[in-house]
Amino acid sequence: MAHHELGERVKKQTGPGIDQVLMFLILAVGAWLRCFHWQEIPFTHDEFSAIIRTQYSTFGELIEKGVKPDGHPAGIQVFLFYWVKLFGTNEFIVKLPFIICGLLSVWLIYKIGKEWFNSAVGLIAASFVSFLQYPVMYSQIARPYSSGLCFSLLMVFFWTELIFHPERRTMLNRVGYVIAGALCAYNHHFTLLFAFLVGATGLFFCQGKNLRIYLLLNLLIFILYIPHLPIFFYQLNTGGVEGWLQKPRFDFLLDFVQYIFQFSVFVFLLIIVLVSLELYWYKRIPRIRKKFLIISLIWFLLPFLIGYIYSKLVSSVLQYSVLIFSFPFLLFLLFGYFKTGKAFHKIIVVGLIAAVIIPSLIFERKHYELFYHNPYREFVLVPNEADGHPDAQKCPVIVSTPAKINNYYLAKFSFPGSRYLYEDSLKIKGRLQLFLDSTRGQYLGYGSTPSSPWENYALIRDKFPYLIKHLYYSGGDFYLFSRIKPPLYVTEYFYESMQDFETTHPGWFNQLQPLCKDSLPLAGRRSYWSNDTLEFSPTFIFPLRDLVRTRNDIIDISVRVRIPMVFPGAWLVTTVSSGGSTIFWRSVPINGSVKPGNIGNCHITLRVSDLDIRHHQLLFSTYIWNPKKVPFEMDDFTIRVRPGNPFLYGLFRPIKD
Repeated sequence: MAHHELGERVKKQTGPGIDQVLMFLILAVGAWLRCFHWQEIPFTHDEFSAIIRTQYSTFGELIEKGVKPDGHPAGIQVFLFYWVKLFGTNEFIVKLPFIICGLLSVWLIYKIGKEWFNSAVGLIAASFVSFLQYPVMYSQIARPYSSGLCFSLLMVFFWTELIFHPERRTMLNRVGYVIAGALCAYNHHFTLLFAFLVGATGLFFCQGKNLRIYLLLNLLIFILYIPHLPIFFYQLNTGGVEGWLQKPRFDFLLDFVQYIFQFSVFVFLLIIVLVSLELYWYKRIPRIRKKFLIISLIWFLLPFLIGYIYSKLVSSVLQYSVLIFSFPFLLFLLFGYFKTGKAFHKIIVVGLIAAVIIPSLIFERKHYELFYHNPYREFVLVPNEADGHPDAQKCPVIVSTPAKINNYYLAKFSFPGSRYLYEDSLKIKGRLQLFLDSTRGQYLGYGSTPSSPWENYALIRDKFPYLIKHLYYSGGDFYLFSRIKPPLYVTEYFYESMQDFETTHPGWFNQLQPLCKDSLPLAGRRSYWSNDTLEFSPTFIFPLRDLVRTRNDIIDISVRVRIPMVFPGAWLVTTVSSGGSTIFWRSVPINGSVKPGNIGNCHITLRVSDLDIRHHQLLFSTYIWNPKKVPFEMDDFTIRVRPGNPFLYGLFRPIKD
């Protein structure tokens, strides 16, 4: 009965001509969004990592050194290994197969939506997949996300034919199902999970001979995956990516849904309008459609729940990218009730979706502005541009970019690489300070990423106090500093409180005046002497909301100290508390910045974006903790606040200037 209802419903659908025209337009616009300024689409860090791992000489070396440590199945890395050998490492050429996969996904979601529900649902789902930043961006990245979306939908397409139309194109559907399932298994661990869910779901719809054939087909998928099992178990034992990926918060799913729909009020209003229309046109739902709604719910929620539980109990694996394989089924949950056969209605609906989502993609999410201005490329281009400071075109540039990535762009643009210093080599204790002390030029460039030590900014400004240029990118910042005061420079700090121990200052506590000495002061007339009875220095305590303007802001703390030759250790500490409970604590060792027996500055930096801002009445504090109570001298304890980069995580979080 269910098969008959589905067949009759498909036959009754009207307007195949307008459907084809609309799908052509949806695909054409989707191709334009993915190929816009195709020569300027840069590589991301993950893509560079994959391309660097294609340089092995043998297949065995690729598997041992390029696949096993990566944590992903071998499929995409093996594909890139041969693709790069054939066509080179031009950005667009490397990305082209994944752009094609993204467009195939648009067509497949239409076909599935039309088969499961009706052509209107298929067109709506295809429009969202074609225009939203989430699938557009991952189509432009040569990693296993766009390919995984395509393979997952391809498997569902053949699964639908196999289960609900076993009499049609039997051999093609069986072969397609097995191949698509194997591609999912080799693509990504979450597409492997999704393939398992699809295969398990089919068991509830097959009976008799069809069940035996179905089980055999799934067995064939497993047999094709057997060669990969040693890699799978090796990667399973190595855990997740907790070195940089935090465990998901309880509201991860809510954040993810907001991210899918571009954090846009206009997109959510569009969804409300479409849901209102489907309720207005609501008719009794056939039993077969209810089954597909339940399947959509399971296929959307289960990958999230499994990833969430595994991340909480074992190791972090859950991030937005791995849920792209199941996100189209959220669209079916939202719009599966939609039903209209009128061509005019379809034109209006598709046009409305395009008119809302595409401007949101371009202007609200600033996709092309942020995604195309990759910091790795800009760190090479910007220092070599003429900008009114000719000497700056020859100055040293410190970059947090790995050398192999930087060299790619140096070679591409034919720029010399001798002026570049790599932050990784300067992270060794004291190397950056030694370089800053020894360099004599007027200018210094600095390209930082979120993984850079945030104290470097303040450390550099000790020697190059004038900021000439600060450029924001998604994933990084570029600064140009000057040692000598130029006619024009940028004053970033908008708040400053310095405890100079000359007079009292608001926000400072535990200042013991008898300990302020005027003999051999570090600065001004007096310094503070921390004697052998004190564990804590004077403390600055202030409401965080009165210090900062936005959650992007950055607080730089510095203190000037003189420490003895034997100094077992004291720490410059910053904390944030709420209701008496500490929610953030960070410290840096004093003797990590200042050599024993010397005078120097110690720095620590707090990014407000690192805080859990769900807490209220946050109190910021900073002090020196001296647990051994070894005497030392301090002065000019300074708290300064500057604006952070509003675009730093702009591809994944709301953009708030």
